[in-house]
Amino acid sequence: MMSVHAHITASAGRIQSHGGSLRFAPDARYRQAMTSDLLFVYGTLMRGFDHPMARLLAANADFISEASCRGRLYLVKHYPGLVLFRLREVDAMLREFDMYEACGEGFPEPTEYVRRQLAVTLADGSMRDAWTYLYNWSVDDLPRIASGRFLEH
Repeated sequence: MMSVHAHITASAGRIQSHGGSLRFAPDARYRQAMTSDLLFVYGTLMRGFDHPMARLLAANADFISEASCRGRLYLVKHYPGLVLFRLREVDAMLREFDMYEACGEGFPEPTEYVRRQLAVTLADGSMRDAWTYLYNWSVDDLPRIASGRFLEH
């Protein structure tokens, strides 16, 4: 297992030290919604890409930090499958990105990507839960991006 490096946005809560380890402590708004306003992106949605969906994200989210998660990154075509942003309009933006990634309600299973929450590590070492889109098809014949950094492959 390796780290996948990406960008992240923040969610409603704080990081607390608990017995020498960091733990995310969601505030009441986070617990009530049971969701995160963070989106971890690692490919064509990253800052600096000249893509309509990257521009939509930049206009509707605040860049929080570079981040990493445990996993393996593969080159699917001209895109991989992670970066972190705080979404301003969480539900509306997640619907937009679900459409872009062709996953969720109304799309035939199995979809190429699935939206999930995962723990990511920010550049300062703190951990947060963030939404991301995980590749959902076989990687048997795909080249692996060994560095975990899509922009460096």
